[in-house]
Amino acid sequence: MASEEKTNTYEETVSRTTSEPEATDETAITTASSGDIETYEVQSATTTTPEEESVSAKAKEAGRSLKELMSSLGKKTKEVTEEKARELKTQSVDISAKTDSRDIQHLGDDVEKLIMVFEDTMTEIRKEPYDEQEKLLVGYRKLLEEQINVINARMSMAKRLKPGA
Repeated sequence: MASEEKTNTYEETVSRTTSEPEATDETAITTASSGDIETYEVQSATTTTPEEESVSAKAKEAGRSLKELMSSLGKKTKEVTEEKARELKTQSVDISAKTDSRDIQHLGDDVEKLIMVFEDTMTEIRKEPYDEQEKLLVGYRKLLEEQINVINARMSMAKRLKPGA
């Protein structure tokens, strides 16, 4: 009796689903029997109208054009950024050259003396044989590095002792 009730319920469900003409979804129920257990599967197939397809195509096209627009904006932004970076780099080189020349001018006549001592030392080193030149140049470089260290130490001391610092 229980199986007769299941069959009646099944037939009623199938007749209800197939008799409704207003539904846009088609539904089919199939039974698969494996021994004592019966299973029911519901298969649904939706139908699309031409209007839905055209809306879908329009949405896809809009998505593609938006993607292309974003890509072109990104490329343009990158180009403008690179151009501005080049301009700023050129300006900073000009500013640092002007600052360096102004700092050197503050030294006045002492710069000429320093340059002459450097050139004289290099000329004297060139007169020596190459083996000796290498040793002398290494020593001269070490001497200049130590002088740079002295300059840096005096600069930091001057900054610390400056009034208002």
